[in-house]
Amino acid sequence: MGMDASEVFHTIWDQLAGKISEQRRTRQTEMCEGTTLLIEKNGHLEETYFDWKLIPVTDDEGEVKGSYGIPLDRTLEVICSRQNDCIQRLARHTGTANNMKELWSTLLTGLSYNSKDIPFALLYSMDEQLGISSAPSKPSYPCHLEGTIGISADRIIEQEYIDLSCDIDGFAPTMLKALKCDSMLILESNDPSLHKLLNGLGLKGHALPSEQFAIIPIKDDCRIAAFIVVGLNPYRRCNSKFCEFLQLVADIAAPQVSRARLSEEVARHNELAKRAQLDRRRSDMRFSRFAEWSIVGLAVIDVEGKILYANDAWYKFSGLSPADQQDLSWFDSVVPDDVALLRAWQRRVLDEKKGGTFQIRSKEPFRRGHMSSDHRTGICACYSDLNESNEVESVMVFTMDISELKWTEQQLISRSKALEESEKKWRNYAEHCPFGICRTDGEGYVQYGNKAWLSFYGFKPDEIPDTPQPWLPWVREDYVQPCKEFFAKLQRGPVLASVEFQLVNKTYTISGGDKTVTNGAYVVATGFSQFKEDGTIDHMDFWVTDISGQKMAVKVLTDKMEEAIRSKTQQERFMDMISHEIRNPLSAVLHCSEEIIESIKKGSAALDYAFRSEAVCDSGKSGRNILKKQINSALDAANTILYCVQHQKQIVDDVLTVSKLDSDLLVVSPIPVQPMALVRSSLKIFDAELKMTDIKLKIVEDDSLSRLGLDWVLLDPNRFLQIVINLVTNAVKFTKLSKVREIVVTASAQRHRPLERELGVEFVPQRYSPATPVSATSAHTDLQDFVHPESDVFLSFSVKDTGKGLTKDEKALVFNRFAQASPKTHIEYGGSGLGLFIARQITEMLGGEIGMASSPGSGCTFAFYIKTQKCGSPVSTEPVIRLSRSLSITADGTPIASEEEEEGDSSPEASPGSHTPRHGAPPLKVLVVEDNLVNQKVLCKQLRNRDFLVKAANHGRDALDAVQERRGAQPAQGGSPFDVILCDIEMPVMDGIEFTKEIRRLEAEGELDGHVPILGVTANVRSKQVSGAIEVGMDGVTTKPYRIEELIAHIAGVCAKQ
Repeated sequence: MGMDASEVFHTIWDQLAGKISEQRRTRQTEMCEGTTLLIEKNGHLEETYFDWKLIPVTDDEGEVKGSYGIPLDRTLEVICSRQNDCIQRLARHTGTANNMKELWSTLLTGLSYNSKDIPFALLYSMDEQLGISSAPSKPSYPCHLEGTIGISADRIIEQEYIDLSCDIDGFAPTMLKALKCDSMLILESNDPSLHKLLNGLGLKGHALPSEQFAIIPIKDDCRIAAFIVVGLNPYRRCNSKFCEFLQLVADIAAPQVSRARLSEEVARHNELAKRAQLDRRRSDMRFSRFAEWSIVGLAVIDVEGKILYANDAWYKFSGLSPADQQDLSWFDSVVPDDVALLRAWQRRVLDEKKGGTFQIRSKEPFRRGHMSSDHRTGICACYSDLNESNEVESVMVFTMDISELKWTEQQLISRSKALEESEKKWRNYAEHCPFGICRTDGEGYVQYGNKAWLSFYGFKPDEIPDTPQPWLPWVREDYVQPCKEFFAKLQRGPVLASVEFQLVNKTYTISGGDKTVTNGAYVVATGFSQFKEDGTIDHMDFWVTDISGQKMAVKVLTDKMEEAIRSKTQQERFMDMISHEIRNPLSAVLHCSEEIIESIKKGSAALDYAFRSEAVCDSGKSGRNILKKQINSALDAANTILYCVQHQKQIVDDVLTVSKLDSDLLVVSPIPVQPMALVRSSLKIFDAELKMTDIKLKIVEDDSLSRLGLDWVLLDPNRFLQIVINLVTNAVKFTKLSKVREIVVTASAQRHRPLERELGVEFVPQRYSPATPVSATSAHTDLQDFVHPESDVFLSFSVKDTGKGLTKDEKALVFNRFAQASPKTHIEYGGSGLGLFIARQITEMLGGEIGMASSPGSGCTFAFYIKTQKCGSPVSTEPVIRLSRSLSITADGTPIASEEEEEGDSSPEASPGSHTPRHGAPPLKVLVVEDNLVNQKVLCKQLRNRDFLVKAANHGRDALDAVQERRGAQPAQGGSPFDVILCDIEMPVMDGIEFTKEIRRLEAEGELDGHVPILGVTANVRSKQVSGAIEVGMDGVTTKPYRIEELIAHIAGVCAKQ
């Protein structure tokens, strides 16, 4: 209201304005007919048609001041008139067509008159047929574009041909749908099935001619002959009236299709008739040849059913003979059960003059490869052949052999039944399967679960919660998130995934004897997701397996393993404790013995000086002799103490070596050594014992050593000497009670592995695998300092003694662990029974063998060989091994040579203070940290006797206080409060490791100046413990028991580095 009419009705204002102008002139009511308006209804513009009655509005003087328009809606009338006109034109045009080509052209011409209701159209003709390359049961639907409305011809090239059986992702499925439902389809413009068709025509977005499209099938005798894809009026939504109009188009075209085809057929027959008249014989010949070559059976029968003509394909199908044609009837070609069917179709053709198709079975069996049947099956089509009087003259019968298709159909039915049986079987299998089987949809709603799956969560078949993933409440809380991630992974793609989780409120228990073990209930779920073609999830399958037994086994095995590790650790601690407790008192005994010896030596020297004067009376000489005798007795006792300590230490070392062999911790580290020099120097440790027992030790070098030039070889000196010393120790033990006391050590070399007869012994069977050498990173000589090793050689050593010898039974035992020749042996000779066992094991580790030869009363010969390599002399010739009975190691892994090695055979009168501070140099300040008060007292006394300034502490905390106290007492002097710290490792309150860490921390933070050398003194000799002490900051480690001179040499070494 109140708006300018020319703006509101701008589309029809020209029509209204003329009538209004005429009205002002005539002052009469005017009629304006046939106006068109586009009015928006339900979101769409719709065309409407109105007639207007314009009534003049006048003033008192009769002047027209306005017009009152009354609209009359004539939309339906106009549209119906337009559509009726289209239908009439369509009927007139299609009625003139004489063939299919003209029919499609006239059909499009008739529709084009109604461009408003049908602005766009595609006409596809269709001919259903069987493809040559396709399976017989798969029909092909080729469609050809016959013409268009509303689109130019240059856009239709890609869409000119469509095969509905191949084009599965475009417009074809929708056309097939229309084909199957046999009715018209209405599609919106945004329907996905139209995209490929419209995009191929270049119609997108605003270029679309319509908002709705219709697929109209055109039938011919119950078969669809064509499709019309119609774009509907863009300004009218499709309704029932519009559908009636479209259906009427199809109804008009349908009979015209039959008529056009009939016209084509009539024209063809007329053409054939003309040709037959021109050349009847040639035509008959061609027909006959066509019939004979045709794979379709062709027969012509009279009204009685007698065979007038049949080709070879028909005779082959029916199993009849052409020779009997005069007596054959159509009914003879089928099985008796199908005769009634033939008679019925014959009556129908004769009475109704209409044909049709049906299935028949012949009497001829079907055989083709693995396919077989008692009868051949065919599709039969019969049509009436009319004469000029329109009466049935004969019946034409076409038969196509579909036995293979029929056999396939039967197989399909059979297999479908078998599939049903199989499904039933597998369902039964799933129900009784011990594994849980479950199927869900994409959201996790359960579709199926077998009994085992239900039992895991306590569900009943008809009481499964209607929630996604209903198993989550039965999953332990810390496993819920992995289960959710597992399900999400399956939702993302078709993958196989698994997850383990524990169930709540369920346990797994096993019992054995009087012991019961309980663990949680565990399952493993494996899932796979199946997706549809559109990318959505079709279903998910899950297999759930109870793994509580496996988890229980892992738990039990883990507990057993941890128990074994604890047991092994306890055993090692026990061995360490035994070693510690045995070695600690040995140190005190050893030190006391040394002190006794030194004191007696000094006293003896003083007595010699006191009684050296010629003025001494004879009675003085007697007193001197008495004192000499007592001193010698004390010396003998002290040497006995030393021997006992040495013997006890050897037993402890043997036990530790066996422990390493059992734990596979003994390694081989070859370095260049001079084997004979090594043997000669190492055997000097037996000089005192040999002298005391009056045993002669002879070392013989075979000519083979010089002939092969074996001056330097690669071997592990520690392991090699362990064998030699054990054999010599054994020989000394059994020879010292013999009348003839002699030991001969013979060395030789060979390039081949020595035989038993060459060494004169019988080897014991090997039982230990050769060791793989490790790089001697901790050795004093680097491998780059010597020439590359040459080929393998074999060093042989034999130790022959004059002992009592062994019997055959005794020889069988001597190389076993903790074994001796007889129980009497330990009583007479002592020992642990480990020496020869260790020698055997190490020999085999070095790639050699060991054996013996002996008989009662003739002594024993022990011989062994090891594999080594000849090498050049190293650049550095410093000692590579210490020959003392204790172990001293510096922080860089270098062994410290003992006093015995440096000085060789020192005289008893040698000065005991050879390693004390030099004359004029200030004495060294030593802090002794030892929790064993006896060892502490003896060690401090020994060090003070050698001019050291000594302070003692009972444990690491006392030592730390002493260091800080000494530091506070001399702040101005600078430097370290002590020159060296001797620290036990195993101590109460604060052990040596923690003490060393604290000292190094104070030095790093600047609270202590310089670097205080710390020497570890311990009874634990395991390499792991020694290396652990070096790693925390100790400058070296000396193991108990030790000789005081060895300790002093170690102190001098670390102090010299400062």
